[in-house]
Amino acid sequence: MSFAILEACSTTHVQQVQFLLREYVATSLVDLSSQSIDAEIAGLPGDYAPPTGALFLATSANGKPAGCVAIHKFGKPGDAELKRLFVAPSYRGLGLGKALVTTALAHAKQMGFSRLVLDTMPEMTAAIAAYEGLGFQRVDPYWDNVLPVIYFGKSL
Repeated sequence: MSFAILEACSTTHVQQVQFLLREYVATSLVDLSSQSIDAEIAGLPGDYAPPTGALFLATSANGKPAGCVAIHKFGKPGDAELKRLFVAPSYRGLGLGKALVTTALAHAKQMGFSRLVLDTMPEMTAAIAAYEGLGFQRVDPYWDNVLPVIYFGKSL
């Protein structure tokens, strides 16, 4: 199956990301209300808008929204954070998550960031394996998350 990954700049593309992120919230293992997720989704692209961020949408060959990821300036100078990686259940296991992260890495480097950081839940073993496979290493916490997360970083 083939996918297109594009920067979500148009109203239609942002609405497709909003749809995906609502599915993400509905199926999430954790309550993301502490991160004001509903307001974040409603206000997209928000912190993920250029020039200090980017919002990406993956669509299937027939144009259906399949996944998303975002990056934004966060933390120490030179750092960007990867956020809201989500692949719709029917598109999992096809390498789309890895493709989205690879796109985010390349874009963060192109934007001039020197490191990409992220956090993930310990239960997300497939995601952790994918991040480690892409060269991310565990790092000290870069923010005080109220959720029990593992922090990762990768130099660009």
